Amino acid sequence: MKRITAISLPLLLLAAAAASAQQPAVFAADDSGRPLFGFDIRLGGVAFDKDCWDESVGAAIDVGLQVWDPSGSLGLWAGFGVQGASYVWEDDWGEVESDIVAVPFGASILARLPLGDRISLRGEIGARYVSMDIDDWDDDDYEHHHHHRRYGEWDRYYHPDRYLDVDDTSLAVVSLQIEFDLDPAFLAVGGGYQFDLERPDVEYLDRPIGKVDLSGALFYVATGLVF
Repeated sequence: MKRITAISLPLLLLAAAAASAQQPAVFAADDSGRPLFGFDIRLGGVAFDKDCWDESVGAAIDVGLQVWDPSGSLGLWAGFGVQGASYVWEDDWGEVESDIVAVPFGASILARLPLGDRISLRGEIGARYVSMDIDDWDDDDYEHHHHHRRYGEWDRYYHPDRYLDVDDTSLAVVSLQIEFDLDPAFLAVGGGYQFDLERPDVEYLDRPIGKVDLSGALFYVATGLVF
């Protein structure tokens, strides 16, 4: 099913672009000299490089604002996103999965190359500061360990978020996307790569138990408006 979706989505985007081919393109120069503005939403995931995660792919979403020069060739993007995955580590009673939520926010430089009246290639390079949070275990983890603790140990076991901590980090991002102009909207499919500028520590009871590595390949679909 995933393979069928991956093949059919670009075809649907091409068909939508062709259906609006008689309308003026949103990036067409109008000699006004004013900058262009817009926003976009990207939905996709990250295929992580490292095996410290329970799943090899984590979910990701980004929301951002854009400003382009009057020609629509160079632009800036600023926004934020959310990424989530389960981090795997071990305590005294066995293997544990803890949900980590990353909130990257920052800016990118954009460049756009028209490939036709309705299709263009957009490149991005940028940096993100990433606020990190690690969540409590769920009930499945309690049962998996088959342990019930009281007082200090019980509290540490059932409320590990009081004792787990992960540092904030930073990322660099590069991506390319094929963009279909539907004036004033656009649709896109794209991918790229994000890599750690630093690898933050995960600590349990103030003791390092590992590092988080968010490096990995990005893939997404996007939609937005330019006006």
